[in-house]
Amino acid sequence: MSETPAQRRERLQQEAVNWHLRLTSGSAEPDALAACAQWRRQAPDHEQAYRDIEQLWQQLPTALQADRQRRRALPAHPQRRAWLRRGLSLAAAASLVLMVVAGLYPDYWQHPWADYRAQIGERISVALADGSVVHLNTDTALDVALNANERRVVLLRGEAEFDVAHDPTRPFRVIAGTTATEALGTRFVVRYDGSSGSVSLLQGKVRSSRPSAQGAQADSAVLAPSQRLRFGAGGLSAPEPVDPSTVSAWRRGRLIANFITLGEAVAEINRYRRVPIRLLDPELAQRPVNIAVDLEHIDDWLAALQQTLPLTVVKAGPWLFLHR
Repeated sequence: MSETPAQRRERLQQEAVNWHLRLTSGSAEPDALAACAQWRRQAPDHEQAYRDIEQLWQQLPTALQADRQRRRALPAHPQRRAWLRRGLSLAAAASLVLMVVAGLYPDYWQHPWADYRAQIGERISVALADGSVVHLNTDTALDVALNANERRVVLLRGEAEFDVAHDPTRPFRVIAGTTATEALGTRFVVRYDGSSGSVSLLQGKVRSSRPSAQGAQADSAVLAPSQRLRFGAGGLSAPEPVDPSTVSAWRRGRLIANFITLGEAVAEINRYRRVPIRLLDPELAQRPVNIAVDLEHIDDWLAALQQTLPLTVVKAGPWLFLHR
C-alpha cells in the first residue's frame, strides 16, 4: 500500500533524525557518513528533510540560551523594560524552536539509553532470552535484567504487552514507578506515563503491589483475566472489568475505546502522532464518543469525524486543529 504525502514526510523526518543522531553521537561507525550521504542523494525531499533537522539543531543552543534568560528575567524594572522589549523577539523565537524540537521528537529526549525503545507511532516485538516476548506500543522505553533468580523488566514509560514464558524458579516482574507486577506464565499489559498507569490481565494470573508509606503493609491486588487495576500516587485501585480485545487492539493496528469524551479520544490518538492534534473547543472536548481508529490511517478517521460531529479539521503544515 502506497504511503500518503503526509506519511512520507513524517517518515523522512524520522529517518533524518535517526541519521543526524547517529552521526553526532560520537560513536558512529566509519561508514556511517557515506551511508548517510547516499540516503540524502536518493531524492530531493531526503536532502530537504536532513537540512531541516540540521537547521533545527544549529538553532537549538541559541534557543536554549534565550529561553534560559527569559525564565530568569525579573519583573520589568524601569531600567529593564527596553532590554526586555529587545529580547522579546529572540525569546519568542527560542520558545518556538524549543516547541518544535520537543514537539516533533520528544521520544528522542527521554530514556535514550533504554534497552528497548519504540518511537512515536512505532510498534515492535522483542523476544527475550528466557522465551518471553514483549510487545512495545508507541513511545515506549524499558530495561530488561534476567538472572538466575529473577526476570525483571522496568517500564520507563509507555505501554507494553508481556507474553511470559513459564519458569517457576524465576519470577517475572514488571516495575512501573513503585508498582511491581509479578506473573508466572501469563499475558498482561502494563501502561505507565511516569506518574500513574494501569495493569490489564489478558490471560493467567498476576499480583500487583507497591510499598505503603511509613513501613505499613504493602498495597497489593490479584487480577483475574479480563480485569484491570490503576495505580498512582494514591496507591492501587480495586480491580475492574475490562475488555481484553480493546486493551490489546493496538497490537492489531487499531485504537478502540467506548464511552469516552472527544478530548480523551484525541489524547489517545496523539500518543501515535509525532505532531499532536489540537482540540480548540473545550465544549467539544466533552462530547461523548466511541472510536475505532486504524492507526495507519488516522487522518481518514478525522475526515470521517467531520461527517458525524459539528467540527472542522484545519491543517497547517504538520499540525491539525479541531474546532467548531
